[in-house]
Amino acid sequence: MRGRCEPLAPSPHSSPVKGEEVSKSTNALLVSPISPLGSRLALVVLIIFSLVFAGFVRVGSAAEGRFLVSYGGTAGYQLPLWVNKELGFSKKYGVDLEIILIQAGSPNIQALLGGSLQLTQTAASSSVIAAARGAPVVIVATLENKLPMQLISRPEIKEPQQLRGKTIGINRFGGSNDAAVLMAIKAWKMDPKDITMLQTGGTAARMAALLSNKVSATVQSYPEIYQARKLGMNVLADIGDFGFYTNTSNIVTRSYLQQNRAAVKGFIKGQIEGMHYVKTNKEGSLKILRKRLQITDAEAVEGTYEFFAKRLPRSPRTELEGIKNILVSIDAGDKNPADFIDMSLIDEIEREGFIKKLYGS
Repeated sequence: MRGRCEPLAPSPHSSPVKGEEVSKSTNALLVSPISPLGSRLALVVLIIFSLVFAGFVRVGSAAEGRFLVSYGGTAGYQLPLWVNKELGFSKKYGVDLEIILIQAGSPNIQALLGGSLQLTQTAASSSVIAAARGAPVVIVATLENKLPMQLISRPEIKEPQQLRGKTIGINRFGGSNDAAVLMAIKAWKMDPKDITMLQTGGTAARMAALLSNKVSATVQSYPEIYQARKLGMNVLADIGDFGFYTNTSNIVTRSYLQQNRAAVKGFIKGQIEGMHYVKTNKEGSLKILRKRLQITDAEAVEGTYEFFAKRLPRSPRTELEGIKNILVSIDAGDKNPADFIDMSLIDEIEREGFIKKLYGS
């Protein structure tokens, strides 16, 4: 077992854009390791919590008839969703989109199961873990099939092997940070026992722990990577170079997909237009990024755009290898990755030539 420490601090998060609800629930039921003996009880607890959570999220939510989508975190990887909302792409396809920030993957899945949302855009691992326990959720589209993270270290650590015996800060065990560190350790042919992982909390907390030398390295994305480099920190690795690990995805309940295929399809078409806009309209994308990230450093905003825009695919198809790697990481490698996704709407959209028309080829 690799070294593990208790959380260093609560997880502070960026403020939402005015007009959006925020839930700061930190319940981690869905991200803990799967226990065969406790999975049935865990699912019962999950359902009960979901019903309670549903009542909380509904307060002040969008009017009936709106398509309410949550997103799990304020970072550059949410740009296509923000563009979709700002420019009304999904509305062209009959979907009156509203978006809501709910920090972290587990509460998003809980709200989805409680019926408070039509769809959530969050880490695929949250969906896979819930579905592996029997929750009726499924991934219908994926914006990132590789983790959009880099492992950054303090100035005195310039090579990966210098991390031996050191502490690496992560958000929480069982999440994408944890997986990112293990992918890097494996690629560097190190043993997980060579390092200690410390739960330091969200983006700001991890950066604070790095700057104060409480940890020697951590996992971050843009714009934080740009800021860290300005402060003299080193980038040891781009986690995306180490293989597929499905990340930001669109997730629905199976019953909602069955009963509302046209609405989900309209939303996905809006997402695809949003992705196309990001890839082809830099200035417009930068404007929306500045608004949503609420940062004024022009270089940080541009660095964030460049980092994410080049990683966006044309089609938000989920790569099975990325799901398989999630399953292996939660000791469920015997399960079929195809059981956790439904690409039928992506298939329809591609057959209709929608994506080719957008890109002109």
